[in-house]
Amino acid sequence: MNTFHESFLTWLTRRGYAEATIKSYSLGVKQLSLYYGRCPSQISNAELMAYFDYLRDDRRLAQGSINGAYTGIKLFWEISLNREWPAKHLPRSRQPKTLPEVLSREEVRLLIDGTKNTKHRCILQTLYTTGIRLGEVVNLKPCHIDSKRMVVRVCQGKGAKDRYTILSATLLECLRAYYRECRPECYLFEGRDAGRPISKRTVQAVFRQACDRVGIKRKVSVHTLRHSFATHLLEGGLDVITLKNLMGHRNLSTTGRYLHVAIDIRGEVEDLIGG
Repeated sequence: MNTFHESFLTWLTRRGYAEATIKSYSLGVKQLSLYYGRCPSQISNAELMAYFDYLRDDRRLAQGSINGAYTGIKLFWEISLNREWPAKHLPRSRQPKTLPEVLSREEVRLLIDGTKNTKHRCILQTLYTTGIRLGEVVNLKPCHIDSKRMVVRVCQGKGAKDRYTILSATLLECLRAYYRECRPECYLFEGRDAGRPISKRTVQAVFRQACDRVGIKRKVSVHTLRHSFATHLLEGGLDVITLKNLMGHRNLSTTGRYLHVAIDIRGEVEDLIGG
C-alpha cells in the first residue's frame, strides 16, 4: 500500500492539486484500505462496489461526500494501480441539484453591524462584498488590496488560479480603520500568532456567533455570504459573464444557478392578481 500510496501522492502533487484536495483523496483511499484490511490492489471490483453501497446505505454519507471518495479512489485505481474502473457497474451517482441558501441584504447588514470586534467585522464584510471563499480570505495579504484600481487580488484561489474581484469604498474604509488598529505583519487577517493567518475554524466561529446575535436560525455557513454576494449582484443588474469572472468559476453553468435564486417575480404575480 505504501508504494502505491506514495506514487499516488506524487502524481497528485505534480498535477498541482490543492493541498486540501490531496488530503481528501488520500483519506478516501486509506479508508477503503482500512475497511477491507488490505491494500486496494488486492480488492476486487465486486468489493469496490460493495464499499460504495456501504458508504451510502450504512454510513448514510451525503452524496457530495460519496462523490468526493469516488473521485479520489477512481484516480488511485487508474493512476496508481493501473486498473480499469468498472464504470458500467459503478457509475458516479447524481448529486441532487439544490439552490444555495441566500441571506437578504437586511440580514447581511445586521450580521455585519452587529459584530463589534473590528477585525471580525472586517472579515465578514470582506467575505460578503468581495464574494471570495473562506480559504481565500484567510490567505489575503495587505498588498492584495489595490485601492487605486479598487480591486482585491485573489492569489491562487480554487483551481490554482489568480483573479480580481471588486473592492467597495465601504470595505476600503473598514479595512483602513482595521489596519490602523491592528497593524497586521504579513497576512491581512492574522490569528493570535503574528505573521500567521487566522484559522478557517475561527472565521467559521465568528460567523456562527454573528448569526446567533441577530437571530438567524436557518442552516447557513460562511459560504452563504458568497452565495448572497452573487445573488445580490445579479439582482442589481450585473451580467452573468462578469459575475463568473468575479467568482472564479470555471464553468458558466456554475454561475448560472444563481439566476434561479435572483429572479424576482413578485411584480409579475401582482400584475396577474390585479388583472
